[in-house]
Amino acid sequence: MRHKCIADAECPVACTLQMVGEWWSILILRDCLRGLTRFDQFQKNLAISPNMLTRRLQTLVDAGLLERRRYREHPPRYEYILTERGRDFRIVIAAMYDWGSRNLPVEGQANLPRPSSLPDKDAENN
Repeated sequence: MRHKCIADAECPVACTLQMVGEWWSILILRDCLRGLTRFDQFQKNLAISPNMLTRRLQTLVDAGLLERRRYREHPPRYEYILTERGRDFRIVIAAMYDWGSRNLPVEGQANLPRPSSLPDKDAENN
């Protein structure tokens, strides 16, 4: 699927931001990388309204970052699984984590260990 980028059609950064630049989407992808897959898990973890979560999940599915899979027939329930494209976004989340850890320290949390769901910094540089 090809998305038309309004801001700057030649810039991959602009296109990426248009696709996932909304902060709820990035937090949902972060939670997927941590192993969350179900609507109620996202809602509880993010304290996001059901309507907003529904819209954000659909946007991520439409963008090819998540796949929606039914895990229960009655009542119908779905889980959201990272696609290869979604898993590729993990390096972006890792970069944001590293930048935030260095530049926006939270009092008492300056030296939090890097989550195991993020790629190893040394592996990224090779």
